[in-house]
Amino acid sequence: MTTAKSKQITIGGIPVSVYLVTDEGEYRWSMRQASRAVGYGDSWLRDTLRAESNALVRLKEYGFENDIIEVAGRGFIETHLISTRDFMSIVLYAALIGGKKQAAALLVASMQETLERRADYAFGIIRDEDEYIQKFEYRYASIILNKTLREAIGDWIQDSDKTTIDDYIKEHRLRGGQRAIYTRTLGEIYQVIFGKYKKEINRDLDVAEYRTPKDSVHVTQLQRIAQIEDLAAKYIARRVLKPIEAVREAAEVLMIDIEQPKLGDRVTRTDVHKVLKAKSS
Repeated sequence: MTTAKSKQITIGGIPVSVYLVTDEGEYRWSMRQASRAVGYGDSWLRDTLRAESNALVRLKEYGFENDIIEVAGRGFIETHLISTRDFMSIVLYAALIGGKKQAAALLVASMQETLERRADYAFGIIRDEDEYIQKFEYRYASIILNKTLREAIGDWIQDSDKTTIDDYIKEHRLRGGQRAIYTRTLGEIYQVIFGKYKKEINRDLDVAEYRTPKDSVHVTQLQRIAQIEDLAAKYIARRVLKPIEAVREAAEVLMIDIEQPKLGDRVTRTDVHKVLKAKSS
């Protein structure tokens, strides 16, 4: 029986056990918790494997190898540990075929963190590890909530008559028809937090104009964005307020004051060497 050490981490707000297989030095993941992390029930992957359905065929198309091992635990045997490769195959399937928000958010947030880590290394930037973890979680949440907010706006548009929509577009001087309602509502979130729109925020942060500010701002500011998205979506879905007004009211209720956008805390390797040199002297 294979032996392994286990730790619990949080992925998208869901506790997930990760196992380090001592004999092979590889990481393994609980099948049940992996299923839940991508938006399915605990038994989804187990049932999919047993049924040998079309879902399993599609999973294999995304690289799923059905690589499962048994690991001895304290008084029990965890028989459902999958490889990291198979975990990623599940994420892809759930996002692209299952249409699961959780999986799509997990995919995007993971990719962004990986790219940022590579870029940080290239530029000699060192961040606190907690910042990476917190930013991943808030970014994941924001991706989910952004989709929810867009759906709420879409439902409001669909349920409103043409006169109401036309009057709303005129009231806010929107250009681009109904699509402009989405754009302006999402842009209003930056307005109530930073008092600026996307291009101005990116200019202040000295990043490319096309980038989404969520990818650059400090984790505490990313948290505020997620809070507004959540509350605004609820206001719209419950027909309490119209989209743009819902964002403004959410910021008011959350008592969010306008602040200057800022990047996450970071130091460079050069800074570290300077401190070490000063200490040694």
